[in-house]
Amino acid sequence: MQQNRFLAALGLSVALAGSALAAATPATAAARPDVPALVADAGYTTLAYSTAPCSSSGTTAGDATLAATLNTKLSAKMDGYMDAYRVSCARKVVQAVQARGLHPRAATIAITTTIVETGIRNIDEMVDHDSLGLFQQRASWGTASQRLDPTWATNAFLNSMLNKFPNNSWMTTQIGVVCQTVQVSAYPDRYQPEAGDAQIIVDALWGSNDFDGDGDADLLARNATTKDLHLYKGNGSGGFTSGTGAAISNNWSAFDIIFNAGDFDGDGDADILARNASTKDLHLYKGNGSGGFSSGTGAAISNNWSAFDMIFPAGDFDGDGDPDVLARNASTKDLWLYKGSGSGGFSSGAGAISNNWSAFDRIFSVGDFDGDGDPDVLARNASTKDLHLYKGNGSGGFSSGTGAAISNNWSAFDMIFSVGDFDGDGDGDVLARNASTKDLHLYKGNGSGGFSSGTGAAISNNWSAFDRIF
Repeated sequence: MQQNRFLAALGLSVALAGSALAAATPATAAARPDVPALVADAGYTTLAYSTAPCSSSGTTAGDATLAATLNTKLSAKMDGYMDAYRVSCARKVVQAVQARGLHPRAATIAITTTIVETGIRNIDEMVDHDSLGLFQQRASWGTASQRLDPTWATNAFLNSMLNKFPNNSWMTTQIGVVCQTVQVSAYPDRYQPEAGDAQIIVDALWGSNDFDGDGDADLLARNATTKDLHLYKGNGSGGFTSGTGAAISNNWSAFDIIFNAGDFDGDGDADILARNASTKDLHLYKGNGSGGFSSGTGAAISNNWSAFDMIFPAGDFDGDGDPDVLARNASTKDLWLYKGSGSGGFSSGAGAISNNWSAFDRIFSVGDFDGDGDPDVLARNASTKDLHLYKGNGSGGFSSGTGAAISNNWSAFDMIFSVGDFDGDGDGDVLARNASTKDLHLYKGNGSGGFSSGTGAAISNNWSAFDRIF
């Protein structure tokens, strides 16, 4: 934000701040990354601001552990200053980006901005005129409660970014320039130096479908014979890295449903949920962020999911910042929402959110497919084989009048699923296995509820060996 406003809020003149800035040593200037840049650079090292929680569930031991790890990697303003609270705030920003199906670069841009504006703190006092929150957004952006909601504030920032950089031009514009264009700071050169650390923070938090921690969406597949789980590493441009496909875990024969649940336990790494075919209990397998699983993982986190014939991830479907799960009741065919707690379990109050989905033989989450900021659901009609889009409303339900067919006759495919933005263009995509050839086809989302022209090419041949791909 324009830093002369901080001076006004502090009752200081520009001349006074200038003399203080001139007198500050480099060590003093870097001493407080948790306050806006002018205050830190002017040497006001004792100034502290009131902050609001970023997560309703508070911080976790995993937040503290991740903060300690980050403090060994960061080298700019946040070096040594990450803590559990800042990790919890950064996680909300990253999750908001993931919910929209945007490329990780959008999260890096947003985190860069919060580092400069607030040191990744949700400031709830108006020290800069009427600015509030992680991004220090003025009252013209929204109400106080909105600006102090990290998910809302991040989406407001992203909306502005996408408006000012159409056609995904933010993907190729220098990060500092994007931040400055949205924030309109009097000191535009402060953003770019923080972009490297922001990338490190995003890499640590980007769970979703990035199973190996390299920032690109990946695929997991279970071998139909050995039941081993194989990792196919995405290359970020619609294909796979060379030599990928190794088995990362043996004998998953016990499970009849397996899916990538995003960062379900809040530690920054993508996790797997699996339903035991006999007990019907749901088990959590915690990813280690480098293409495998944490030691001792696999415990049952919820009992007896026998009532459901489909269970799949929904992203942050209710808008609270935590990944959720959707499930179709095998008898009523109603769709149920199970709200993730953000720490490896579920919140109380699960319930049916939509009635009678019996018409569909495939239902899956696709992230924000229509570009409105809320996760959506795609479903294939069992009779027509047309693909229908159900637009999420961001609060645990669907928009009015949703459900229109967006693509005709997907009868050729025996598996249809999404792993988010697989080609790196910022829009959610769909993958499908041809029932005859067993080739894997990529259908590129256009970011507005449909597919790009000429999409649907095979990107990998003969996946006949697998009975589960996700």
